[in-house]
Amino acid sequence: MERPPMTPPHASTTAKPDDGALQLEHDLVEILREERGLADPAAFELAADLVRGIRKRWGGMRLGTRGLYIPAPSKTERNEAIRRAYDGTNGPRVMREHGISRSSLFRIVNDGRPRRTGIGVSSPKDPAPSRASASDER
Repeated sequence: MERPPMTPPHASTTAKPDDGALQLEHDLVEILREERGLADPAAFELAADLVRGIRKRWGGMRLGTRGLYIPAPSKTERNEAIRRAYDGTNGPRVMREHGISRSSLFRIVNDGRPRRTGIGVSSPKDPAPSRASASDER
């Protein structure tokens, strides 16, 4: 007897950029039900973990002779993971683990806000001396 497909609890009908990932997750849930006999909650949890791992490793690539497209990971999820991992002292490790540059790290941890320049207020420079005309000097 065929079961009707169940929509994952976190699926959204308006999630256009992640449609491919949601479809992959749905397909994996069906495979886990059929091949492993997993109940829906366990199948959804395992499928979500698998999709997240696949997207991290091969996201944005086409695999195999059929050109299976693996959707790239969500930048929002990646940026949240970077913010959680970064403690102010481990920048090189976080940059290496996530494959990002130093400027990207600071843009992400500063939440896109421009970096403040300098500490405190600098004193204004003296204005350039004006050139006196020959008539002013007389």
